[in-house]
Amino acid sequence: MDRHRRGKVQFPIMRFPATVFVLLAILCPAGCMSQLKATSPRPVEATMDVFAQSSVLRHTSERACLLGFGAPPEIEADSPMLTRAYQTRLVQRSPFARIKAIPDVVSSDAEALWYARKEACALAIVPYLQYMMDGSGGLPTKLVVRIRILDAADGRVLWDLKQTAWSEPGPDVDLTWNTVVGAPAQRGHELADCLADHFAAYLAQHLEQEEKEQADVKQ
Repeated sequence: MDRHRRGKVQFPIMRFPATVFVLLAILCPAGCMSQLKATSPRPVEATMDVFAQSSVLRHTSERACLLGFGAPPEIEADSPMLTRAYQTRLVQRSPFARIKAIPDVVSSDAEALWYARKEACALAIVPYLQYMMDGSGGLPTKLVVRIRILDAADGRVLWDLKQTAWSEPGPDVDLTWNTVVGAPAQRGHELADCLADHFAAYLAQHLEQEEKEQADVKQ
């Protein structure tokens, strides 16, 4: 495939129909913490905005290609860590028949679809790291990602989600003669694992709900 003819970069700005709106906003406080091998008692808060979603049941028997996280140059070094986190959680939750990790970062939907078709994947998971600030525990940590899943057959956007996670350090305690430093904020890799688990759980829960609804109809 001639790479010079592929589409233009679509992140972080993407085209949506005029009727696109936020379908879902999920707050995930302590639930994320229970999934972390945390080094701090500080909580992680997370939200998910869903702009497009499809039937997981319709695609659960298909093979999905997970592309590498695209990112601005100043934070692209964090991309492999995020890709590993999402691959691990998707494999654990198994919303699709198989997850094929492709470390390559794409610059367009056309390129993502080319990789998916080359690897015989029906779905292309196209992730993008929009923002990451890791304050090394002493400052707040924040992570923002955008995840889209494309139909490899026709390029349609089946899922489009924005996830945000953050953690704040604990307040210092002034004991007059000395100060007890507050607990550090969770680090960036812990937020990444939280969002990856949240994303995989979102798909798995929808699959379970659809299977239950289908079983009820057959009864």
